[in-house]
Amino acid sequence: MGSREMNERSVLRTGIMKVIFVLIVAISFFLQPYAAIRAGAGEGYHIYINVVANVVTVYYDGDPVRTMITSTGTATPLSGTYNTSQKFDWGYLNGNVYGQYCTRIYKGILFHSVPYTKAYNYGSLKHGQFDLLGTPASMGCMRLCVGDAKWIYDNIPSNTPVTFYSDAQNPGPLGMPYSAKIDDFGEAFSGWDPTDLNPANPWKAFLGSCFNADYYLEHNPDLKGMAPWTDVSLKLHWLTCGIKEGRCASSIFNIEAYKKQLNYRFGNNNYAYVAYYNTWGFLGASDVQIASRVTLTLPKGYEYVNKVDKPAATPTPIPTATPTPDPDEEETGEEDMIVITPTPVADVDKGTFNAVAYADRYPDLKAVYGYDPIALWNHYNTIGRYEGRVAD
Repeated sequence: MGSREMNERSVLRTGIMKVIFVLIVAISFFLQPYAAIRAGAGEGYHIYINVVANVVTVYYDGDPVRTMITSTGTATPLSGTYNTSQKFDWGYLNGNVYGQYCTRIYKGILFHSVPYTKAYNYGSLKHGQFDLLGTPASMGCMRLCVGDAKWIYDNIPSNTPVTFYSDAQNPGPLGMPYSAKIDDFGEAFSGWDPTDLNPANPWKAFLGSCFNADYYLEHNPDLKGMAPWTDVSLKLHWLTCGIKEGRCASSIFNIEAYKKQLNYRFGNNNYAYVAYYNTWGFLGASDVQIASRVTLTLPKGYEYVNKVDKPAATPTPIPTATPTPDPDEEETGEEDMIVITPTPVADVDKGTFNAVAYADRYPDLKAVYGYDPIALWNHYNTIGRYEGRVAD
């Protein structure tokens, strides 16, 4: 082989190596945020918060396992790693508001639910603030829906590292979570977080057995690439979009088939069919049974007429103004953090609870629950007695 040919091959090899080196550097630079996160995640849980994207990503043993939409604020750290510490089922926040499932990250910076106006009053959610999830809205804490705040409260051990970073281009390795709006559903619903599993939650009665997260995702394949779904975000999607679109969310209830069974009694008002099914139910085309005696208050703009000969017109949701952050909702610093302890109340035995008297005494409850003894007992046991309501 001549020297000229050898030199040409050497130059070619050198050129190829340079190209490979440039590609490696470029790829490494592009993937740097994720590579750094993965390298720093280590064993066990590690939480990363993309401050500018308002996204929380939970890692386990270096792999992303769950993502959540959040609201950060002006005092949220832009960088740094801290470790979780105390937990409170309810916490007092500056501005005379309260948060469920609080987990301290650093001093006055916490994970917690969207604020409530009253402690242990699960129906006092500031729903306009719920609609701001995914945008900066707090003073500095990480606001979450109840389902996500409770997941952290239940699963993340103390001393778990939490890293703050900013990446405007990439929300996180799992993508941007679904953001739901509940403000136009009216106070009976929007005063409650739809992801709260409290037995008195009217969203729970409204959903009944019509929703199964796994079934919903499996039978609506177009959703699979749309967002990084969890059971919490899938429920929010069905409530705010899926019902309107007539999507099937369980093996026992199909909106379109049920509309035919009822001979389009409520027109094209899909919310009315879901509510009616969970109030009365159908075992078959002509076999009707009373499944519950709960009186449901439908979302604003989705009322229905309970008459066979008078179908309801297709509803037009009432438009609402875009919610804005509440300047009074500022999270407290560590020195001002107060753990809310329920006021001691006299125990009332479930067997002696008088549901009829309780409903008659409080018309606001009667309008929602009617005389349903189970729903009324659940309300008194989880909320009413802490509000000072009388049960006998």
